[in-house]
Amino acid sequence: MISGQVIDIASVNHLSHEQGDRYRLEINICDRVIKRYPYHYQAWNYRSYLLAIIGQYEAAAESYRHTLSLKATEHRVWCNYGAVLEKLEALDEASRCFNQALKQAPSYFKAQYRKSKNLHRRALYGEAVVSYDQAIQLRPDFYKVWYYRGKALLQLNRNDQAITSLSKAAELYDGDGKVWMLLGRTLLQEQQPQEALTALNNAVRIEPNNATAWSYHAAALKDLGQLEDAIASLEKSVTLEPDDSRLWHLRGLTLLELNWLEAARESFTTSLKIQAYNYQGWLAMGWALQKMEDYGLAIEAYDKSLAIEPDQPFAFYNQARCHARLGQDMWALEHLRRAMSLDPNIYTERAYADPLLQSIVQDMEDDDSGEDLDDIELIAFDSH
Repeated sequence: MISGQVIDIASVNHLSHEQGDRYRLEINICDRVIKRYPYHYQAWNYRSYLLAIIGQYEAAAESYRHTLSLKATEHRVWCNYGAVLEKLEALDEASRCFNQALKQAPSYFKAQYRKSKNLHRRALYGEAVVSYDQAIQLRPDFYKVWYYRGKALLQLNRNDQAITSLSKAAELYDGDGKVWMLLGRTLLQEQQPQEALTALNNAVRIEPNNATAWSYHAAALKDLGQLEDAIASLEKSVTLEPDDSRLWHLRGLTLLELNWLEAARESFTTSLKIQAYNYQGWLAMGWALQKMEDYGLAIEAYDKSLAIEPDQPFAFYNQARCHARLGQDMWALEHLRRAMSLDPNIYTERAYADPLLQSIVQDMEDDDSGEDLDDIELIAFDSH
């Protein structure tokens, strides 16, 4: 029996039947040894390790406690015990185990790495970054430390440092799609679409069946103005995950930019069939129908959006435009007032005037309706 095994928790899900049977047989052998020699440290340690490997974490934790009662000076055992406790969601207790391992062996990389991820899981991101830095000092060539360090930095909104850390992870090992995907997503957030596209090209090359990677790939292409290529990436995305309403929504928005209106409407329809309680989905549907000049259905779509999220000045404003085009001047004016009550600057922030809405307001002023509209400046949503 070997006393210094280190648990690879990730391997538990990959055990074959034959391996599981062999490990259970070895556990029985350990039990027979322990029955004869109750203080046999190596038998207890190996038994604990085997129980963890086959996924019996509660039994493994109990076995490790007994092991450490016999000998509490083996840093690897403390580290393994901490890994088992993490599987049981006992994160604080696991942290104490990793600290104990490092107290006994300050240069033990696995304990430092697991301590870092433990801090990360407990949302102690600043402490996690410090711990990742200590792990990097012990093993600077381990790409996963740089990757998780980047993730922690993102939680702290230190995006530039995160990009550096994620880039280092990709440099050390270029075969992990999730590293490239997170790097690409972060570069998109930092408005670096060309660099993002390079990263995301690698992500979809490594993980061609990852729908999320294809959606980010499409976003990078869209930011670069390559809309038809973006649609091609989104087609792959929705083919891989046809029940993801978000992907159909993104596809619809991109089709809208191409002015492929019927295709956009169909994409929003699919998205809303999957997830109807989505005010952004109904808002986008309304805008597509409005561009198609189906103003009645557009008003209905905006109504559904406002039923979910009432404080939407643009929804009221677009309803005003639709009512104006249907000759419903009083309704147009009412929705216009409601839009302005939510955002008085909604018009001054727009580049083009809507002559029809302006004429309605002017007519109301000329009729001296009693409403004070002198200060209204109408700048419309560009419908082209």
